[in-house]
Amino acid sequence: MHRGLDKTQAIVQHILRHIPLPRRCTPDSKYSLTKPLVVGLSGPQGIGKTTITNKLVSTLTGAPHNLRVFTFSMDDLYLSFKEQEMLREAHPNNKLIEFRGLPGTHDLKLGSNTFRALCDANLSWYESDSGHHTEGDKPRPVVLQPSYDKAAFSGCGDQVPKEQWKQEQGPFDIVLFEGWSLGFRSIRDRVRMKKIYEEADAKGLFLAQHSLESLEWIDNTLREYERDLYEFMDIFVHLSAPNLSTIFKWRAEQEKDLWAKKGTGMGDEQVREFVKRFMPAYELYLERLKSENVFSSSRSECLGSEEIDEAQGGGDGGSKRESSLLSTLPFRGRHLRVDLDQDRDMISTTLVE
Repeated sequence: MHRGLDKTQAIVQHILRHIPLPRRCTPDSKYSLTKPLVVGLSGPQGIGKTTITNKLVSTLTGAPHNLRVFTFSMDDLYLSFKEQEMLREAHPNNKLIEFRGLPGTHDLKLGSNTFRALCDANLSWYESDSGHHTEGDKPRPVVLQPSYDKAAFSGCGDQVPKEQWKQEQGPFDIVLFEGWSLGFRSIRDRVRMKKIYEEADAKGLFLAQHSLESLEWIDNTLREYERDLYEFMDIFVHLSAPNLSTIFKWRAEQEKDLWAKKGTGMGDEQVREFVKRFMPAYELYLERLKSENVFSSSRSECLGSEEIDEAQGGGDGGSKRESSLLSTLPFRGRHLRVDLDQDRDMISTTLVE
C-alpha cells in the first residue's frame, strides 16, 4: 500500500479519500452534514508529529486542494498550573501524574469544547441564510485555538490566557489533532491488568516501578478520553516506531538539536529520566494500538438497535446479514498505521482493522 510515496503523501491520500465520505459518527445529529473531517494523529515523542503536521497543512491548504485546516494538539490541553498542582496533591503516591504528560493531566472539557466549537462554526456557516450575503462579505465564524506555555512556572507549564489564543476563521474542511498517547484505550479488565503487572518485573518493564493502583488510575482515566475526545475523530493515523528504545534515541537527538540552536536542553541522563515517565503507558497500550482499529470498540454506537440485533444474528438470515453489515461498519478503513525506521523514513503502511 502507498508504494513510492513518502509518509506525508501517504497520509494526505488517506485524508483526501475520506473527505467526501460520511463522517464516522457525530456527537450530535445536527452536525451530521456539516462536521469537518477530524483526523487523529498519534506517534511517540521524537517521531516528528509537529513536522509532519506542518507538512500536511502546507499540502492540504495549497493548490490543488485549497482546503481549510484547523490544527491543535493534546499538548495544548494540559491542565493549568494550579489544577496540575491540585492533582498532584490529591494523589501524592502516584508519580505518573506528578507532572504533566500522561492521561489524567489534560483538560478534557477544553478539548471537547474546542471540537464542539469547530462543529458549531461549520454548522452556522452552512446553515445560515446565504441570501443576505455574497460569499465574499459573509462573516466567517471564529474558533479559538487553545495554547499552553511549557516554559511557565520554571518549566512546570501553564495554560496561556484565553485572550491570547489565536483566532482561526472557519468554516473548516479538516481538523488535525495530534498527541503522543492519542488512541490509547483503557484495558477495562482488572484481572488482565493485574496479570500484566505481576509479570512486569520479570520482563524488565518500566511499569513495574509504579504501584498497581497508580496504573489502574491511569487506565480508568483513559475512559474519559475515549468519551470526550475520541468520539469526535473520523479517521486516525498512527506513526509507529520500530521499538520503544528508539523513543529514547529520538528524544536525545531532539535535545542535541536544541543545544546546537539555543545553547540549552537536557543531557542524555536527563532525557532518559524524562522519557521513563511515559514508558508505562507505552508498555500498556501501544501494542494494541498497532494491531487493533482505534474505532472498533465504539462501532455499535453508530448503529441503531435493530441493526445491532441483525449483526448479532437476531434477524432473518442472521449469519449472512452479519457478514454484510459488519463489512460496512463505520470503523473499517479509517485507521492507518505508518511504520517508520530509526531514521523516521516510511517502511510500509497498513489499514488496521
